[in-house]
Amino acid sequence: MAVNTERLSSILRARERRLNIPHYLRLDGSRYLLALVLFLALMSLVVLLQTGAVATQGYAISDLQSEKTVLMRERAQLQVREARAQSLTLIRQRAEAIGLRPLQPEQLRYLEIASDGH
Repeated sequence: MAVNTERLSSILRARERRLNIPHYLRLDGSRYLLALVLFLALMSLVVLLQTGAVATQGYAISDLQSEKTVLMRERAQLQVREARAQSLTLIRQRAEAIGLRPLQPEQLRYLEIASDGH
């Protein structure tokens, strides 16, 4: 009877590899250094992303502040125009320009309305 030693030896090698797994997972100095470098790289990436986000928000705030300044100037100009438009002398000049004139006392007419007794 022949025994297949090749199959038996592959099973033994697999068992030896399985027993050596803790050896592969053991961290020596170079693996600690590699883990530290990866950790620092990830932390640097996080800091870089946060810095980019803050810079983007800073630009947005700056744009909004300049827009606010422009709108406040425009508002002030509109308030000046409104004040000028409500000036009585300017209203009188406009009325005279289109042919209106002040009411004369002889132009007044009063109407008397009879009450119903209520």
